[in-house]
Amino acid sequence: MAEKDSLELAWEVADRWHWFYKKGLISRRDFLKAVLVSGGVTAAACAPQPAAPSQPAGEQPKQPAKDTISAAFGSDLPNLDPHMHFLRFGIIFHYHVFDNLGVRDPKTMRIGPHLATSWKPIDPTTWEIELRRDVTFHNGDPFTAETVKFNWERITNPEQKSPQRGNHEQIAGVEVVDRYKVRVHTKSPYPIFVERLQNFQMVPEKVIREKGDAWFAEHPIGTGPYKFVEWKRDQYILTERNDNYWGPKPAFRYFKYVVIPEVTTQIAELLNGNIDVMRAVPTDQVNTINNSGRAKVVSQRILRTGFVGLDARGRTAPNPFMDVRVRNAANHAVNIDSYIKSLQPGGDRTPALVNPMAFGYDPAIKPHEYDPDKAKALLAQAGYPQGFEVTFNRTNASLLPNARQVYEAMQRDLEKVGIRAKFQVHEDRAFTDMVSQGKGGPMYEWSWGYYSVFDADGILWDMLHSSSPFSYYQNPELDRLLLEARSTLDEETRKRLYSRAQQIIREEAPAIFMWGFHQLWAVSTAVNWMPDPDEIDKFYTAKPA
Repeated sequence: MAEKDSLELAWEVADRWHWFYKKGLISRRDFLKAVLVSGGVTAAACAPQPAAPSQPAGEQPKQPAKDTISAAFGSDLPNLDPHMHFLRFGIIFHYHVFDNLGVRDPKTMRIGPHLATSWKPIDPTTWEIELRRDVTFHNGDPFTAETVKFNWERITNPEQKSPQRGNHEQIAGVEVVDRYKVRVHTKSPYPIFVERLQNFQMVPEKVIREKGDAWFAEHPIGTGPYKFVEWKRDQYILTERNDNYWGPKPAFRYFKYVVIPEVTTQIAELLNGNIDVMRAVPTDQVNTINNSGRAKVVSQRILRTGFVGLDARGRTAPNPFMDVRVRNAANHAVNIDSYIKSLQPGGDRTPALVNPMAFGYDPAIKPHEYDPDKAKALLAQAGYPQGFEVTFNRTNASLLPNARQVYEAMQRDLEKVGIRAKFQVHEDRAFTDMVSQGKGGPMYEWSWGYYSVFDADGILWDMLHSSSPFSYYQNPELDRLLLEARSTLDEETRKRLYSRAQQIIREEAPAIFMWGFHQLWAVSTAVNWMPDPDEIDKFYTAKPA
């Protein structure tokens, strides 16, 4: 979409909110706030679109001598259905095979059109979306309004059991207006509707109805810049450039998702020229990689937030962390600032889970101070003067740089106050299922990327609302605050609600609060590519060096 069209879209959305105001459907305050909240709509749409390589659509790329870009990942995917996972590695892979209705411009951080060419609110709870007319799935099936309706109905269907259902709980229904236009009805005014468009991949209705979910989970068919070729479980997933892609074509003919669990092996493969990109580079390996002449390390502040989950509900089994004094003791026992300074490439404290990059973050919420004596006193008050032993569940494929060193340092600090944590390390796919099924307690390593939604809703609802499969905490007042915050367009009201929510979270301490990640990637000198703040690695933008 040309910039002129994006400006027209921005003005049209603003005009619609103004019309609602004149008709008395919303207050003047709501009108002004709606325009601000729709920064992902009105102002965002002014960004050049689509946010993809600058090569003109339809133009054949110059074929590089190197025809494959390979990226290392610490674990394989459980399936290849974009609606049936919640893993960051899955989001990255699916961005290459599938398309979204909107995409984020990494320069402006705003959402602009992609499969959708425009959107506008036609009343406070209805959005009208216009679609591209030149898109087909890899098997030739057309992308239409019926496709969009099917996708929303599929992901919100309780029987589908999609782990992403919570992302779309505000969707009340979708109606087809014509072949390339839909109207999406929300249960209430939904402030992050447009944000959700950037991580909701479209799948083909006909294929899924004819072949079934199980077949599709191993044979993905999308509309994206790469087509699925082959999946060798626990080895690699191979895709090939979609030469019929409606948008700019990738420079590399193949994108290969390579499974390498060990970080040291990833580094060796990078320096030997067998892979082009790796994530979560240990800080003590930065100089080695940079001095190799074969690769360079790049840093990016990202939305992902790390924490140690505590089973405050006793969801896995009764445990000491069901006592709020024990949870606060654990937070006072660990020297978070020291870990960031000595073991991380940087990090932003998150005293109530919310990353400072997200809307709704309250800087007035202060982190727990490092105070072992206070931790011991709280444990004694809770009936644990001698401390206790506890299982600390971890993954073998952490996204945290220097994860082993960080958690071993935390383990030592906890032991000093009497909390004797014993590690149990699990294969990543089994670990994520274990946590989502309520078996992660009494304490477990975790991080969350918000589905790349730069809003407090992106973490607080998924991690702490009692309806979420990932929540090990229950508080009716917090549930109410989170629901109200995702149901109003008033920006100041949302900030106030999220501030109160964070006060509760800080006081109740349902986790050991850590930090927002500053992530390290290592990139081959044979490739020109940079990561984005949304943590969605888009290798279709890469070019040969």
